[in-house]
Amino acid sequence: MKKGIAISTLLLISSAATSNELYREPSSGDKGTYYVIERQPLSDGNIRVLSSRIGKGSAYTDFTELKVNCDRMQYFELGGSSEDGAKQKPSKPLKDWSNRSKWTSLVTGSSKSDLVHFICRKY
Repeated sequence: MKKGIAISTLLLISSAATSNELYREPSSGDKGTYYVIERQPLSDGNIRVLSSRIGKGSAYTDFTELKVNCDRMQYFELGGSSEDGAKQKPSKPLKDWSNRSKWTSLVTGSSKSDLVHFICRKY
């Protein structure tokens, strides 16, 4: 009995550590489902965020890594990738986009705007 409880507890802890936070549900205009996978406060006051978008029918997953500045409500794209099927985390390194990126202001209603607002409200 104790062994069964220990295994159940381990499974709950493991799933909590790997579960993604939903920040945008599918809508009539966008069938993707958006998640925050990881977030990490940085020494400069920004927040590093790894997010995903699972496409309609779980056909693919797009991953994006950003720096978020909550004071200015802007983001900077660090990298990204796309994989077939629904994935919880990237299985390969993200492509580096930082050399062609810049700090970007939010566009109301966009998924990036929803992400920045979600991160800055929550953290």
